Amino acid sequence: MHFDLNRYTDSLIFSNIVPIKRAIDRIHTVRISGRCYMHYVYPKWHRVSFTLVAQKHIEYMRYIQNRFIECNINEIDERAFPGFNPTVPLPTFVHPAFYIMSELMRLRFKKYGTFDQKGYEWWRKKFDRLIAVEVADSDRLSEEAVEIANLFDAIAVPSTFSRDAFVNSGVKRPVHVVPHGLDFEWYLLPNFWHSSLNYMVGQNIWELYQYKMRTGKRIILFWLWHSPMRKGWPEVKRFYEKLRRRRDDVVLVLKTYGPNPPELEEVRHLGAINIYGWISDYEKMALFDLTDITLNFSRGGAFELNCLEALGRGKPCLAHKCCGWADYVPDFVAAKNGPKVQPLPGNHIHVGYGHAVDVDDAVDKAEQILDSYDEYQAKLEEYRMNVLLPKFNWLYAAVELIKTLD
Repeated sequence: MHFDLNRYTDSLIFSNIVPIKRAIDRIHTVRISGRCYMHYVYPKWHRVSFTLVAQKHIEYMRYIQNRFIECNINEIDERAFPGFNPTVPLPTFVHPAFYIMSELMRLRFKKYGTFDQKGYEWWRKKFDRLIAVEVADSDRLSEEAVEIANLFDAIAVPSTFSRDAFVNSGVKRPVHVVPHGLDFEWYLLPNFWHSSLNYMVGQNIWELYQYKMRTGKRIILFWLWHSPMRKGWPEVKRFYEKLRRRRDDVVLVLKTYGPNPPELEEVRHLGAINIYGWISDYEKMALFDLTDITLNFSRGGAFELNCLEALGRGKPCLAHKCCGWADYVPDFVAAKNGPKVQPLPGNHIHVGYGHAVDVDDAVDKAEQILDSYDEYQAKLEEYRMNVLLPKFNWLYAAVELIKTLD
């Protein structure tokens, strides 16, 4: 299917030209030497999911703004923010807002146990507009989180689920949905294993490809980078055990941060495989291209980008219609919700509920997909190009983020 990227880009920007121009005109008021300036605060000192999303926001906002005026986005590490005192009030994004702002309050304005109201008001005047970039991993925020959120002028969250959690918890500031996205290559590059691109993969993924070619196994992929309980590991284990009792042509691949996680030992006797370590975007694409089904059984969460990545490559992501991914997972690959659960019990920010997946329904759905795989892939091809690509890309996200300055 042909996709005209230049035409899409021009259409997206110019269909939002009025709020984009208003936002840029706002930055013009603090223009220095013919440039516009703004700040983006995020974790630079180490690489976490917030880092990756923030860097995509910055990359694509620069692209849009530079089509109108040369614009500098000043990147500030989260650890430097408590001591940051700008001389000119500039629009500033804070990502993730809850942690960074609570640390600033603790170190600067609540240092002696009481809130320094005058000090805070003096500091706050140093920012033209303060935008929180945050998530809600459950359907309710704590009073502490609501108090922090209301310190900002506006909040950007990645899903309808997150927006509803903020609003229903009592946040009074405007809450904007700025969905996560993918680079256009995720949608447009051909399957790595049907092209000359497969030279770009590492040894472990190449060995997995050889294993699949040798055995004919159908690969079920589960990303377990952290938080096994929230990510739904108990449900994944039960799912794999039930599916293996029905058929022996499947194998579970756990993608983890380090080798031999304890969860692997629970399913090693069923042939599960471990792929670990940080991999490039191209290697991730190759891994998804090799996968038959990706699982997203998270009990809560604001988006779950790995599920979108699978769908972006035209591969089924089996997920229940819960939480942040309900915005983009199509009904024809969705399982039923299971019991209502707390995804993060004891957490002082995300105090509400999500849902576990209905494991039995997920097993039935997996069998349907595997037994009619070509049919599901054809439906996904149309869905990803007509529904996902136009809205779930980083350029669209950058446009929506710029509009929060309006």
